[in-house]
Amino acid sequence: MRVAPGPIALMRVALGRVDAGIAWLEALVLGLLVLAMTGVTLAQVFWRYALNAPLIWSEEAARYLFVWVCLVGAALAMRQGGHYALEALANRLPAPLRTLAHALAVLVSAGFLVILLRAGIAETQQAALQDSSTLPMTMDLAYLAIPVGAGLMLFHLLASLFRPDEAA
Repeated sequence: MRVAPGPIALMRVALGRVDAGIAWLEALVLGLLVLAMTGVTLAQVFWRYALNAPLIWSEEAARYLFVWVCLVGAALAMRQGGHYALEALANRLPAPLRTLAHALAVLVSAGFLVILLRAGIAETQQAALQDSSTLPMTMDLAYLAIPVGAGLMLFHLLASLFRPDEAA
């Protein structure tokens, strides 16, 4: 006889699917951003050296694309457990202390990400008042990478608490 899964198990499955879907979208966006950054950089090299007419906007565009790559990539790394950790130290701790250390690390990380998210939103609102020096855009598009990246990292961090393989 098969027992129907409970509401917590169903929530874990649903959250896991959302988490995986967001990670897939992040990977797609990362690929497109890297492609765009590479294209802009190659165009700059071609115009500068082959045509002797450098593009004035390409360096700034590549820089903003790089910021987006870093912050979206950091979110994907958060999901995959790719951020720096002192696992050698934590693995030497007894099981109860290891669990406490993991909980403390999650708490500190979540606190930092909440602060980064709030500050990123405030900075993005301020940046909306400033124009880019070479691109036809306001700076909020560049600064938006901060709250988006922090929000994605916070989501993946909290979602990891509900993954069966992450339970300490």
